[in-house]
Amino acid sequence: MKVVVDKDIKNFIDLVNELDGLQDIKFTYVTSKEINNDLLIDADVLFIRSTTKIDKKLLENSSVKLIGSATAGIDHVDIDYLESSQIRWFYSPGCNSSSVVHYVLSSIGYLNKINVINEDSILGIIGCGNVGAKLRLILNKLKIKNMICDPYKDFDYLSSMEEVSQCEVISLHTPLTFSDKYATHNMIDKYFLENSQVETIINTSRGSIVNEKDLIKASHINYISDVWENEPCPDTDIIKKAILATPHIAGHSYEGKINGTINLLSTFIEVIDVSEKNMISNKKLLSNMTQNKPINNNINLSNFIDSYDIFNESIVFKELSNKSDQFIPAADFINIRRMHKIRNDIF
Repeated sequence: MKVVVDKDIKNFIDLVNELDGLQDIKFTYVTSKEINNDLLIDADVLFIRSTTKIDKKLLENSSVKLIGSATAGIDHVDIDYLESSQIRWFYSPGCNSSSVVHYVLSSIGYLNKINVINEDSILGIIGCGNVGAKLRLILNKLKIKNMICDPYKDFDYLSSMEEVSQCEVISLHTPLTFSDKYATHNMIDKYFLENSQVETIINTSRGSIVNEKDLIKASHINYISDVWENEPCPDTDIIKKAILATPHIAGHSYEGKINGTINLLSTFIEVIDVSEKNMISNKKLLSNMTQNKPINNNINLSNFIDSYDIFNESIVFKELSNKSDQFIPAADFINIRRMHKIRNDIF
């Protein structure tokens, strides 16, 4: 069995070497740029990050039958093609949810510091998935008023989209969808901005959930964003508009990355032929490695602000946009992401 692995998947090589029963598997480690159709012709399995686009061009006539992504998002995956080609695939939802929540709470701390919000402000959360649900839990522990909506969930505590749109601040935690009944592409557009009470938007989901052209014209809106349309070549105008702007690193904590790798390997050992003894020992080992921390009951907002300096990271990114023309060059965007110091989750 040949397994092609993006060598930048956090600690993949170290973790594989800890597992039993994988000695006959050929692991080929390459950069994301080196992953192409020629390389995959005789491969059985492919493990990637979000930097690799999974589609017909990459996989046609290859022998790949299993694909795993060490990421919480799937925008880079052509699901229809994979399913029509009977190629199994999986990803790592929730692996970096704590990291993203940390980013949002650091942003809220900044808004409080510059007096955009106060103790009476209500934070609206759109999306009650892995991140949105965890954000609500922490906000409740911090005694920060909030409400959350999600048309796909049926919990007693959920509010409607109309109610959430009356909040001063909203935080977006939805996938990017186009054809659903509740499609999120351009969900935050001119109509929404003109008919809501929202004054500040925090976006850690996907750039295209917000219509950036409409937002740029909305002078009354404070924008905090980690995600952008047309990545890795975002428009400099929207970055200049944002009061905090970062290069898609909200989920880049040490624990978030390790959890993505553990998910890949946990799923992998379930589908390959290993002995029951090796399966049990490997599962136990990976479970013990999972980076989940209990929530400290004494946690406060300053803990998040002190442990992640979102303001200074924003300064560096905004300086890059000032030096660029209409769009930030892809190489510059990728390089500045690599400059992000891996941080640790608080919980």
